Amino acid sequence: MSERVMRPGEEIFDLVDVVEEGSREFVDIPEKRTRVALVNSNIQEEIIRQVTETTEKIAREMFPAIAERIIREEVDKLKQ
Repeated sequence: MSERVMRPGEEIFDLVDVVEEGSREFVDIPEKRTRVALVNSNIQEEIIRQVTETTEKIAREMFPAIAERIIREEVDKLKQ
């Protein structure tokens, strides 16, 4: 990797220099509003259907294993 060559007018600032500049006033960030995309209602319904289907599929696959692990952990706690 080659070294970076400084150009005329460039400066290197130490962290100490930044701290010594003093505090800056902070400005509140205005609330971000949720942007709503204008989408064909048929497309939106299809997206909702696909998301629902995928979420349910993941839940059916994941929940039994999670529940089994939690039950085993609780049974082990009771045995001790």
